[in-house]
Amino acid sequence: MKRLTLCLALAATLLAGCKHEAKEFSTRTLDGVQCYRITFDQEREPWGLDFDTKVSYSIAWPDESTVKPATLRELQYLYFMDSTSTLDEAAHNWLAKSFFYEDEFQCEKKAVDSIDESSDFSYMHLNGTCREDSALATFLISTESFIYGAAHGMYSLEYLTIDKESGNAIHLTDLVTDTNLLCEAIAHAIQDLEVNTETRECLFDEFRDAERMPLPQNFTIDSARNGIIVLYGLYEITPYACGIQEITLPIFWLSKHVPLTPYAKRLFGPDSHL
Repeated sequence: MKRLTLCLALAATLLAGCKHEAKEFSTRTLDGVQCYRITFDQEREPWGLDFDTKVSYSIAWPDESTVKPATLRELQYLYFMDSTSTLDEAAHNWLAKSFFYEDEFQCEKKAVDSIDESSDFSYMHLNGTCREDSALATFLISTESFIYGAAHGMYSLEYLTIDKESGNAIHLTDLVTDTNLLCEAIAHAIQDLEVNTETRECLFDEFRDAERMPLPQNFTIDSARNGIIVLYGLYEITPYACGIQEITLPIFWLSKHVPLTPYAKRLFGPDSHL
């Protein structure tokens, strides 16, 4: 018995020594800001002779050793609309934009150290955060912008979900076998599920009795991993006043309308087999 115990202890020690420790998923925060003064050659309504604008970002960026290069490029594109430059170059080029259509006007854009934020000014702000559970890391990418003189601002929200074990980004095609059926399922979810009532009541006329919805480019997996939430941006399927639309697709319900992939069944667990 002592010999067996000793052998088991030795085996456990050897296995522990051979086991590779999993790399923990971590992020760091990157920040940047640039201010500009836009000056016209003549007075223009509603801006007068000039106005100020501020471009800024504060984003979460993953430890690059834990994420696949293709995923990093995808995340960089969602942040800075550039997947080919280095991260620093992409961030610099993004800040270099004033997000005002100066090409359409006779005006000059000049970088300044700061602006008077107590007066009216234009702005574009990019924010990126990351939430985690045991298997997934989800990046939330949001923008908010306002052009001085406009009737209202604009905003957006996008997600990128990463499988922490593989370091790959998860796409809808990784979860469902047929995106055509998914478009039909989204239409049914809007019409039939109480959780989507607000969207149903706000739809543009062309979508009120639609048998299928446009294929969404944006989605997330809810934090409890009970379903998929697909998103439509401003003006896509509802008026501006209704905001960004999030359509909830409970996984047990979705699995009855669209075949799930083996990966999705593993990810969502028993509820995905109902």
